[in-house]
Amino acid sequence: MTNRDQPGEWVRIACALVIFAGCSPALAQSGDASTSAPAEADESDATKENGEDAETSTQADDWWTPAKLDGPLVTDRPDFTECAVTVPRGHLQLEAGYTYSYDREHHVTNRTHTAPELLLRVGLIDDVELRIGWAGYSWVNQRTPGETQAGRPVMLEDWSQGGADQYIGVKWKLFDEEGLRPDFAIIPGMFVPTGGNGFSSGDVDPEIKLAWGYTLTDRLGLAGNLNFATPTEDGHRFFQTGASVSLAYALTDTVGAFAEYFGIYPNASGTDCAHTMNGGLTWQLTPNFQLDWRAGVGLNEEADDFFTGDGFSIRY
Repeated sequence: MTNRDQPGEWVRIACALVIFAGCSPALAQSGDASTSAPAEADESDATKENGEDAETSTQADDWWTPAKLDGPLVTDRPDFTECAVTVPRGHLQLEAGYTYSYDREHHVTNRTHTAPELLLRVGLIDDVELRIGWAGYSWVNQRTPGETQAGRPVMLEDWSQGGADQYIGVKWKLFDEEGLRPDFAIIPGMFVPTGGNGFSSGDVDPEIKLAWGYTLTDRLGLAGNLNFATPTEDGHRFFQTGASVSLAYALTDTVGAFAEYFGIYPNASGTDCAHTMNGGLTWQLTPNFQLDWRAGVGLNEEADDFFTGDGFSIRY
């Protein structure tokens, strides 16, 4: 190379360095873009998924969509006490059974069979359920002392039968258990005169029940009711109260037992109060289906001497 060629060579090297320096930022930007594109796509997908989850959660909380079932059914049978728990929103629960009762008073014996003891519970919104009930049809066998025309003592037997009045009401849970405050619900309702002669009161009979419950341990629970009603008997309306206390224990994960006291004050117009003790078992075959059995005895003359029955509950 000659001295005359050296300046041209240096010019070419300088131009190459300038071109390389100008391209480097573009290459760097191109590399950053290719690296950040998947990240931006992932962020977009995550945002979309979060939005879909939020939308699904919002839809699940809508009052017209059925609530998610997160536990086994809680029933109002077989004990006298109504629980303070409502059927979940958008679900139905049907409870039914049969009862046999025996009572002997003043030498008169009554044996009564009643079925199907229907109660349909419908979850309308959170903590509110509709209740439609019918005690069912009763067959009553009554035996009274008498005598023949010749004066010989005999037992006279008579059968009567008929349907009970229908019931409609609501249950509204007001409080959840917290500290000393129990689960608490009110149950206003009324009986409408749809029953047969001798089995219907012949008038609309309103009532209200106050239901409470405590969870004492994982397996032990305590519940009770305080009831107020104005039933009609022989065309006369009277004021009646009632109360109950029920202690329930889970023997296993699916089998439970209970013992209960309940009283009705007074039992009928112009009569004494009725005091009763009873107990029974429940067996949950599935989280949505339960069988039950109960038996009880009267603690005074006004109450039935003995009763027993069984039934089932199913949730949809």
